[in-house]
Amino acid sequence: MSSPAFNLRQYGRASSVDRHAFAQWVVPVRGELAFELEGRGARLDLLQGAFVAPMAGHAQTASDDDRFLIVDCPAEMFDDDTLECLQRQPVLALPARVRSMAQRLGTVVGEQVEATFVQAELPGLLQAFSLAGSATRLQAVCARIEANPGQAWPVERIAGEVGVSGSRLHALFRQAFGLSPQAWLSGSRLRWARGRLADSDVPIAAIAQHAGYSEQSALTRALRREWGMTPADYRRRFRHPQ
Repeated sequence: MSSPAFNLRQYGRASSVDRHAFAQWVVPVRGELAFELEGRGARLDLLQGAFVAPMAGHAQTASDDDRFLIVDCPAEMFDDDTLECLQRQPVLALPARVRSMAQRLGTVVGEQVEATFVQAELPGLLQAFSLAGSATRLQAVCARIEANPGQAWPVERIAGEVGVSGSRLHALFRQAFGLSPQAWLSGSRLRWARGRLADSDVPIAAIAQHAGYSEQSALTRALRREWGMTPADYRRRFRHPQ
């Protein structure tokens, strides 16, 4: 699989052993599941879920009126240390924010959860079960910033979400992206603003505010520095046809 997917499923009372090349989380929304993973048994309910590593054999038997959030992820989304840790301890006590997420998505009609929900909810799931300072957690916080660049993102907040000190955060960003955290944030904000300029008629001042710029002139300076044009020039050149 090339991208993550969220699905809502009912399992029923019988299942054969399954294996797949992608990683998977099983998060109960309603009912419980007798779950067997590589010969180890567990019972999953609203407080306990499971992680299925790529190619791990698993089978399950559900109670009546069950529903489960199944999150499929490409194995490439995990750094080796996080994947190894989850393989060793696949039965997971579910944090409150993960349980809340499952209950929100559990109200979706049908089986497939829309891509917009996946984009919004996946970073929190990755962060909850990845190692502090890992590449997986770094990618999770970057996805959060991409989705909400206009929020306040001081170094202290980013470091807290990655689970490291401020100085360690700078080292991780330099190693991964060749940029400081604030330089990466600036790039994310400008990218978001360019997207809104190209695909909407929202006033430039409002775009600047929602992207996290103190005022429209700050967006103008950033865009002129990186692209050699003003926001109005960018919109005229790159505006998508409606």
